[in-house]
Amino acid sequence: MADDLALRIRAVTLLLAISSLLSRVLGYGRDWLINYEFGATGATDVYQASFTLPDMINYLLAGGALSVSLLPRMSALYAAERAGTAGLDRDGLSDANRVFSIVFTAMIAVALICVLLGELLAEPILRAWFDGFNAAQIAQTVRLTRIVLPAQLFFLSGGLIQASLLARQSFGAMALTPLLYNLGIIVGGLIGAQSGNIAGFSWGALVGAGVGGLLVPALSARNSLKWRPIWRPRDPEMKAFLWTALPLMVGVSLTTVDEWLGRKFGSSLAPGSISWLNAARKVMLVPIGLLGQAAGQATGTYIARLHADGARAELSQVLGKSLAAVLGLSLVLSVLLVVLPVPIVGILFEYGKFGEHDTLAAASALVPLSVGIAAWGGQAMLARAFYATGDTWRPMIASTIVTLAMLPVYSASTRWGIAGLGASATIGMTAQALALLVLARKRLGLDVRTLLSGLARALAVAVAAGVAVAGVDHLLVNAQAPWLAAPRARHWAQAVVGGMVWLAVLLVVGALVDMPGLPRRLQPIAARLRPWKGR
Repeated sequence: MADDLALRIRAVTLLLAISSLLSRVLGYGRDWLINYEFGATGATDVYQASFTLPDMINYLLAGGALSVSLLPRMSALYAAERAGTAGLDRDGLSDANRVFSIVFTAMIAVALICVLLGELLAEPILRAWFDGFNAAQIAQTVRLTRIVLPAQLFFLSGGLIQASLLARQSFGAMALTPLLYNLGIIVGGLIGAQSGNIAGFSWGALVGAGVGGLLVPALSARNSLKWRPIWRPRDPEMKAFLWTALPLMVGVSLTTVDEWLGRKFGSSLAPGSISWLNAARKVMLVPIGLLGQAAGQATGTYIARLHADGARAELSQVLGKSLAAVLGLSLVLSVLLVVLPVPIVGILFEYGKFGEHDTLAAASALVPLSVGIAAWGGQAMLARAFYATGDTWRPMIASTIVTLAMLPVYSASTRWGIAGLGASATIGMTAQALALLVLARKRLGLDVRTLLSGLARALAVAVAAGVAVAGVDHLLVNAQAPWLAAPRARHWAQAVVGGMVWLAVLLVVGALVDMPGLPRRLQPIAARLRPWKGR
């Protein structure tokens, strides 16, 4: 049973990882276009800042986590349907559809009120948050914010529908949503760039949210989900949902707040700082999206089902194997970004108005950010595991404590510029991951000893890869070959050669030490490389 689930989780993880990769590619295209057309300036800082209030409203309503908030209940209701114990109400709605209708009606009403208040109060809120912006920057931030705000209605509606789809192990809409959202931003940006208007990206975000965030999930669930407007805010089901979602609404997690804090404190630094930090974050988030988030979404869905079926031992086993793989691969992936920050940022963003100075600035933040990649991926998976079992209070209380404790650290770190802000993110995320790990050991039965063993093997691979890549990079930087004189050619040589060396070390040393997360097809090769194992 556990092996079958592991295979299914791998398949779903692969689907979501491919979706995440494609989304990152489109996201890169979006950021590349912004940087190419406008560079890293006060104007791009304003554009990045305009998403802060919409993000806050989304977070306040637990929009990004609504699917995991409703998922445990929907999984239990669908389990009852499979067992033949579910019933119909007097209106002909199944228990699952009735619960969905009650929650959906109430949450959409609340979201509409929040969006309207955000539109009205955008100026004083943004002026207070971005105290480093001048009056013109605040006015432009308010204008762009008001364009993007309604998108939260689409995301919130779609998030609730996704809970129904995930409870039925349907992942297609989740895979498409980020792709269409980023595509919308790119199309809007291309249109706006013709007249030098950065607001085109904002209008594209609104359209992309409508199509990807709401329309696709609604179409995917049209045959399996029925909704009717049912206003029962005091219904026991609504109270149970709020009990699960409330910690996500009132609590704070550094996963989201880190970006807000980066924008806030970055607004008081040199013009372009928010854009440089954003570029570094986008690069750092690629491996997190490929591993931590994709695996967390896939594993969380099956953990919800195992929890509903009462299979605690299998739940612990699935979580342990998945977490070891994510942490190990994340740790090894971070080596490339730590050792080769300048060539990677240069290849990705140094075009148009984004120059060499911008590359060096963004790379200075990428190094400290990349050190924490494993922590980012691990905490994402652990949080999803807790949410899947209906436990949102404990992880959110822990995350809130860590976030509040980190506020003075973020404030003090600005003396080291955006590199200091990147280091603050890694310190805070490591603390958050450790707190969730301790909770998972107590509440979910996670085998920490086995996990640490796998992590130690991954660390050995990471050190070997780091030394090898750094050595090769040193040779390339000091080479006298004429074709390496041009910065772009040197960047490509560093990235390609360094990447090949990194991959070779990962496969060989990883097979030698039996690192978690490597494909099963490498096991026969690993057995030959480890002859002492059979003696």
